[in-house]
Parts: sequence; structure tokens; C-alpha cells
Amino acid sequence: MNRPSKRDKRIAREYLKLEHQENKSARLRTTPAGDRDVRTAGNPGTSKTPRSSKNPGSISQMRMEWTTAMVDQEGVWAWGEPRAWSGEHWSDLIHPNLSEFEMLTWAEIWAQRTGGRKRHKKHHDMEVRVLRDEAVERWGEIGELGEITFRFRLGNRRRLWGYRQVNKFHLIWWDPTHKIYPTDPD
Repeated sequence: MNRPSKRDKRIAREYLKLEHQENKSARLRTTPAGDRDVRTAGNPGTSKTPRSSKNPGSISQMRMEWTTAMVDQEGVWAWGEPRAWSGEHWSDLIHPNLSEFEMLTWAEIWAQRTGGRKRHKKHHDMEVRVLRDEAVERWGEIGELGEITFRFRLGNRRRLWGYRQVNKFHLIWWDPTHKIYPTDPD
């Protein structure tokens, strides 16, 4: 009888923790704001059936979807990089990667790690406030996007920045040089 390894146990714990966080986040994001009419009388009936056998509160088993509806491609960053990606970047790097991510569930995306010794998460949430000051200001100018970004790592320095809304990733920026959240001193 094979016993699970420490690694398998750790990964299982991480999945449970992520699922718990996502359940909580999904409930908070999908709760409508404002006044609601509360039903005080009547019987809702028993003819309703669930739409899915999956837990609707959990996005971890949902497939990733994406959109470019909110993309920010106007102007140039202070470090000289245009916000707009080239046609070559889109066709060779951005679109193929997003298409691959579409075939994965969020749990599979969160489980991906870098290949180095420290094995960091490749794709993860980040607080907006830790980004470069110009990016924080720009994030606020774009609109009510929230306090958390989501970052996809496409290679050594290449990143896609945006935000998640339930299982949909809203692409905001293409960062081919890792300048929106620099890790190396300039």
C-alpha cells in the first residue's frame, strides 16, 4: 500500500487552503451590493434542480476564462515601454499562453511552480500596493478594479497582469520586461 509522500500531503493542504480562500472570495465577489428585497412569504417550491454537480461557490474546479475588454494600452510607461503590445507579442506569446490556460482549471493553474530550487508559484494574486508607484496610480485611474491583481508568469521576465472575477481573468497589462513589479534594482 503506497502512502502519500510529504510533497503530496503538502500539495493537498495547499489545494484545500486555496479552495477555502476562493470559496470565501467567490461568495464576497458575487454578493450584490445595495438593498435587496427579502422574500417574507411564499414557498419557493421544490421543482428547482441544480445547474451543475460542482460546488458553485468554488472556482478552483472551474476552467479559466479570459477577456481583453479592460486592457490598458494607452501611452508609455515611465521606463519607456509602450503599454500596447505588438502584433508579434500577441500572436507568438500572449494569445497562445492564454489559450493554454483556458484548458486548465484554476486549481491546475495555481499548482504550477517555477523550475528553480525554490519552486515559487508561477501564477498568483498580488496586492496592488506592492506594484511600482506608476502602476498603482494607473490601476486607480482605470477604474474600480479592486485591491488585488493576478499575475501570470509567461517566462523568465514576461508577465500578464490583470484581475480575476470569479473564473474570468481580465487582462490589463502586458509586461515583457518585469518592470511593473521589479525584483531587480534599477
